[in-house]
Amino acid sequence: MKTRTFIILLAVTVFVIALAGTGSAANPVPPSNETASLYVEISATSIGSLTSHTDLTAAQGNGDLKDNPPLEPNGEGVATFGYYEDTYATSGSIEYTKNIYVDTSGQTQPSNNLETERSIDYSNDGDGDGIGRMYSTEAVMIDIAATASTDQSGCCPWGTTSEDVLPATNVRVITGSEVDLKEGSVDSESSARTISENVDEGVQVSYNVDVDGSGQTGNDAAEGTATVYVDAVIQEGSGAEINQTTDMSYEESVTVDGLIEISMRTGYSSP
Repeated sequence: MKTRTFIILLAVTVFVIALAGTGSAANPVPPSNETASLYVEISATSIGSLTSHTDLTAAQGNGDLKDNPPLEPNGEGVATFGYYEDTYATSGSIEYTKNIYVDTSGQTQPSNNLETERSIDYSNDGDGDGIGRMYSTEAVMIDIAATASTDQSGCCPWGTTSEDVLPATNVRVITGSEVDLKEGSVDSESSARTISENVDEGVQVSYNVDVDGSGQTGNDAAEGTATVYVDAVIQEGSGAEINQTTDMSYEESVTVDGLIEISMRTGYSSP
């Protein structure tokens, strides 16, 4: 009997860029008088099991967050970025590193408010029984909502000295991955920028992930299932009116099963 081996190789690249004039796409919110920074660096190895959980959300507004919704009608905005990860590895050999850096001060390109790096290598043969699994899911998101602004000296001034009209905007982008592996490696990095002193900086989110073979076994492909995805909704207004002139949505999901290699590069920016 002949044995057939199937290896699925797939690369996905998605870039969503709002190419428009100043003030016509999602704008960053200016920072508060008091800002904060946070960093977490983790490195762990285990022959047995490993559990990791991260849930991060940061919202910055130029008004009062406590009375939202609704937003004030003349130029109130809220910008949110978030990161989520859950990893469960059992009955195997696990090598795990993760770095998270958060800074809520105003950022200029190429600096970001959020940057993450993650690397996992797993083999269920590492403890000798070959029965374990590793499940891991990860996602990064931004959510920007603002009403139109015509008066920069009002209750909710944006980070600009110009007298340009800033139209209303509503942008939500979430992207991530999910794996269930007998063996393999997952390497990912993400970033988000939603806070800046100047609206011309724009907002951005990016996510890159590679699922490949385990360095512990030397196999070229991972074994199991993997999904990568991106979901974006982009709605923009025009001038100081309440009309909506842009409505765009994008949804992508790719799943592979068997002996697999998959990578995705995705990002949204409003320069």
